[in-house]
Amino acid sequence: MTTEKLPELSLLDHLNELRARIIHCTIFFIISFIVCYSFKDEIYNLITYPLLNVLRDNHSNANLIYTKLTENFTSTLSIVLSASIFISIPYWAIELWLFITPALYSNEKRTVFPYIFITPILFLCGVIFCYFFILPPAFEFFINYGNSGRDAPLLLQAKITDYIDITTSLLNAFGVCFLTPIFLILLVKFGIISRETLKRNRKYAIIIIFTIAAILTPPDIFSQTVLAIPLMLMYEISIILSKKK
Repeated sequence: MTTEKLPELSLLDHLNELRARIIHCTIFFIISFIVCYSFKDEIYNLITYPLLNVLRDNHSNANLIYTKLTENFTSTLSIVLSASIFISIPYWAIELWLFITPALYSNEKRTVFPYIFITPILFLCGVIFCYFFILPPAFEFFINYGNSGRDAPLLLQAKITDYIDITTSLLNAFGVCFLTPIFLILLVKFGIISRETLKRNRKYAIIIIFTIAAILTPPDIFSQTVLAIPLMLMYEISIILSKKK
C-alpha cells in the first residue's frame, strides 16, 4: 500500500493557492446570492410554509408581521443569505478537499475522501428532517399551548425576524447534528479516541449533547429535547459504524 504524497510546496505557494481557493469560493457565493435573490419570494414561501401551514390548520391568521421600517428588507436579505450559504457548502467542501489533498498520504486520502462529499449530504438530510418532522409539530405545540382551557385564547402575531432566527437556528442545528457520526468515526479512524472510549463515556456524552442542544436551539426545553434525542441516536450510530472490520 503506497503512502506517497505530492512534493511539498513553499509557504508562498500555499498562500497563493489558498488565496485562489478563497476567491473561487467567494465568486461562487456571490453568484449563488444573486440567483437566490432572484428567487427571494419562492425562498420566503418555502421557509415560512411550516408555520403558515400550521396557522391555517388552526384557523388562525396566517400572516407574519414586522415592526421596524427596514425589517421586511433585512429579513429578506437574511433568508437569501442563508440560502446562498446552504447552496455554497458543497462547492466549499470540494475546494477544501482540493486544497488539503497535496498534504495527505494516499492512505489518508482514501480515508478522508468519502467523508468530504458525504458531509454536505448528511447536513442536507438533517435540514430536511428538521423541516418536515420537527418544525410542524414544534409550531403546533407552541401555538396551541394552554389555549384549550382559556376563555380568551391567545393568537400568534409572529415577527418575521423572530421566526427566521428560530427556524434557521433549528435547521442548522439539525444539519450539524447529522454530522456527528462523521466527526466521531474520523476520530476513531485516526486513533484520537477509541470505540471503547465512546461506549464507556456515554453518560458524559449525554451531558455534552444537552449542553450543545441548549446552545444551538432557542431557549426552551422542547427545542432542546428534540435536538438532543437525535444527537444521542447519532452518537450510538457512530459507535456501531466505528467498529473495526
